[in-house]
Amino acid sequence: MISITSTARIRAAAVGISLLFPAFAAGQVSRTTGTIQGSVVVQTGNAVVGASIQLMNPSTKQTRAAATDSRGTFLFAGVAVGTYQLRAESPGFAAYQNNAVEVSLGSVTSVAIRLVPATVEQQVTVSGEPPPIDVTQTTLATTVGPERIAESPVVTRSYLNFVLLAPSLSQSNNPRNAAASGVLADSGFTFAGLRPRSNSLYIDGVENNDEFDGSVRTELSPESIHEFQVVNNGLSAESGGGAGGSINVVTKSGANIHHGDAFLFVQNGALNAREPLTNETTQPGLNRERVGFALGGPILHDRTFYYFGGEQERSRGDDSSLISPSVASSINSFLSSGASPRLHTRQLNSGTFQVERAETEASGRLDHQINARHSLLLKYAFTDNREIGDAFNLTGLADPSARGSSFTRDQGLTAGLNSVLSASTVNDASFQISRRKQVLRTTDQTGPGIQIAGLAEFGRPYSGNGERTEDHYEVLNTTSMLRGRHLLKFGVDLDQIHETASVSDGFAAYYIFPTLTAFLAGTPDEYLQSWGSPGTQFAVTRYAGFVQDHWTLTKRLTLDAGVRYEFEQLPSAVRSDTNNFAPRAGIAFAPSDQWVLRAGFGIFYDRYLLAAVDRGLEWNGATALQQVAYGSLAVQIFNGVLGGAPATPIAAVLPSIFRNSPNLATSYSEIASAGAQRLITKNLTVSATYLFAHGVKLPRTVNVNLPPPTILTSANASALGFSAVPPQQLGRLVFGPSRLNPVFDNVYEWQNDSCSTYHGASISVNRRWANEVEFSGSYTLSKTIDDASDFNTQPQNPYAIRAERSLSANDQRHRFVFSGTFDLPFGEEEGGKKPTGLMAKLFGNIEAAPILTVGSGRRINPLVGFDANRNGAFPLSSRPLDFPRNALRTPTQVELDLRLLRYFKVGEHGKLDLVAESFNLLNYTNVAAVNPFFGPGTAPIPAFDTPDRAGIARQLQFSIDFEF
Repeated sequence: MISITSTARIRAAAVGISLLFPAFAAGQVSRTTGTIQGSVVVQTGNAVVGASIQLMNPSTKQTRAAATDSRGTFLFAGVAVGTYQLRAESPGFAAYQNNAVEVSLGSVTSVAIRLVPATVEQQVTVSGEPPPIDVTQTTLATTVGPERIAESPVVTRSYLNFVLLAPSLSQSNNPRNAAASGVLADSGFTFAGLRPRSNSLYIDGVENNDEFDGSVRTELSPESIHEFQVVNNGLSAESGGGAGGSINVVTKSGANIHHGDAFLFVQNGALNAREPLTNETTQPGLNRERVGFALGGPILHDRTFYYFGGEQERSRGDDSSLISPSVASSINSFLSSGASPRLHTRQLNSGTFQVERAETEASGRLDHQINARHSLLLKYAFTDNREIGDAFNLTGLADPSARGSSFTRDQGLTAGLNSVLSASTVNDASFQISRRKQVLRTTDQTGPGIQIAGLAEFGRPYSGNGERTEDHYEVLNTTSMLRGRHLLKFGVDLDQIHETASVSDGFAAYYIFPTLTAFLAGTPDEYLQSWGSPGTQFAVTRYAGFVQDHWTLTKRLTLDAGVRYEFEQLPSAVRSDTNNFAPRAGIAFAPSDQWVLRAGFGIFYDRYLLAAVDRGLEWNGATALQQVAYGSLAVQIFNGVLGGAPATPIAAVLPSIFRNSPNLATSYSEIASAGAQRLITKNLTVSATYLFAHGVKLPRTVNVNLPPPTILTSANASALGFSAVPPQQLGRLVFGPSRLNPVFDNVYEWQNDSCSTYHGASISVNRRWANEVEFSGSYTLSKTIDDASDFNTQPQNPYAIRAERSLSANDQRHRFVFSGTFDLPFGEEEGGKKPTGLMAKLFGNIEAAPILTVGSGRRINPLVGFDANRNGAFPLSSRPLDFPRNALRTPTQVELDLRLLRYFKVGEHGKLDLVAESFNLLNYTNVAAVNPFFGPGTAPIPAFDTPDRAGIARQLQFSIDFEF
């Protein structure tokens, strides 16, 4: 709407509206701020030189000033996200004022101002919305604002769930749910088929990554998040620290008005649907409460502001395993007979068992305007997370004794200084110090662990008992400046990480039985155990610098070009790669105001995963080592210690070690994109994008001490050390007992010669908020191929690496996601009059917010269930004969979440929200994993390729929220 009376004012306002922030923003991505650039001309089109430009934040009254240059252009860089008032004045012309200039994270907001003579009118005021498309942006990035965060349904109260609303992303297919695959978490999502450990998260400009496993550190209450941006194919050289996607988060700050809210979420299992795969006939119990509040306001009006947000969850419920009752009965009968007396776990659980969760999230922020040019930010964030019996090893075949608990505490202090050095130059400096401490414990901490392939796992698993502390010290500085048509940015980043770890994988012994009969006979196929000290302590330092140019050649043609350099100084025992220059380039061309064509290319270097570095430092043969025994020797060890764990190393078994490749190099990705965006209506845009991603020099583990394999036959079985040969081993390439280096048994080397390839095409539709409706949707068709999907993935045959190339565990062929917010058209006040009528009373002030996700099933790697190749790999890598890697796939996944809200006004400024949410409203059985174990015979065991784990059944949650 334009608040002017004369015809001249209307014409001036119409041409004065700029191309502002779209819901899919892009361009010269910034981690904490946005940029406003514009031009001032008169009615003839001539530039206005020296026009006074003032930018004001109405919430805090903080202002910045600039003046137009010789071309009539101006720039405000380093602008905090929010809504601003922009005013332009020049002698002899009517003042121009725009009250709705939106600045979003990482966006460049363009404002075109046309001044009219003062004789026509004294002031031109604009408050209308522009088209939601920006012709100056060279790439798309998905931005999620505070309204979408507050109003969308999310079962975990984690804002990172909204990351999956972006195209070209999928949920992580993390194998940590099985103890044999380790217990390491990851970021929770995969971008363009790249590894979930390769993504980066930044909060208020500083990194928030767990460098040990690639997950995220401090979790914040959604009440503390102002906005975040998913940079899934960003081309700015400022983006770095990971080969995958990047997430930039900005927290809320206070304003001149005190504002806050208090809320309570409750959930009871009696209202939920029964879990789909459980053997139990009764409804598992669940009681979950989450309470929190947020408050912000001024300490000194117009100068100093505070904001605090925090919440706490307490949850207690029941879970159950999928171990067959007949299998559990046979094992329990065997153990109750007194067999294997030193096996600590004496009975498998029959029925449900209790799991608990307790989480506290809190953060506080202070913003202080030192003077007109300098502003200061201070923030402290704290997270305490306790998960009992429900943290890892969640496969359906895991007995409660083999499941894990985690105790994690994060805290961090962040400081930032924003300095306006001149009208065209802004500097941002930031610092953080943070600490993460994590303790992992399994229910059975004595051991040993028992795996009966495809049937059950109990006792102390191979992984899951350890603790570590990770300290971060980071300093970074970024400068932005306008030089003619060039918006230049350059910066440096120094990040030092200190890691103290005690990873006790395998220290309690672990036995693998190929069948239930073998367990009842006391004849394991494999024995593993670690010896020595699990403790390590080391530091790494990351250095990074970048230069970026956002060049507006014309109003329809924009170029982005830059280069980033990254170097990570590793411990002296590990090679550090120095040749890590990453060029980036992008182009945007707008044939008209309704069309934008974009293309770009960039190289993105990854971080070294400290879990992999730690393995080479810990299991080096001097600090710790591992022993592996097969066949008759494994049987002898198991029965010699009466089913327990040996107290001293086995003299007849050579040590196995881990080491880092002497040719280790930094992994990176090559990403290219091309797309088009079309403005359909005033509030609706459609975009189509093709994305290519090539993961290069990705890490994996290879046993480099094996001689060439031999085809196993009945004739040579004895000579190769096999006393009995099941059908799945006959005719297979196997490795005999000899070794290239006779000092060691297995030498597991961390190498980086793996690769991945992704091709994806996506179509996105976005409608910004108007007439009580907002929605977005995207469909992605993609294919991902690789030859290893994680750093601890080992090939079945190290001499046939090419045979590992197949569809990736990160592949998801089809994915559709839709989300929106809809206000029912009843109950809105108009002209200050309260609505009347039955419909208004029944359905007034109701909002609905759905999220629908439909995706193809995920890839699962089939396994024999024991080390049929005798390659020493753990996690196991031997596949059934004639099965390619990742040959199994889960069924299609469908999930509909819905949030219904009805609000009531309380006084002049208060509002009370009553909310009902349903997660998996359709109660669709979303199988997350299938049993991958084929068994030792020519035919699979009955449980092969049957559902092993599923997502949640339908859940209902209720909440009340009072805003004031």
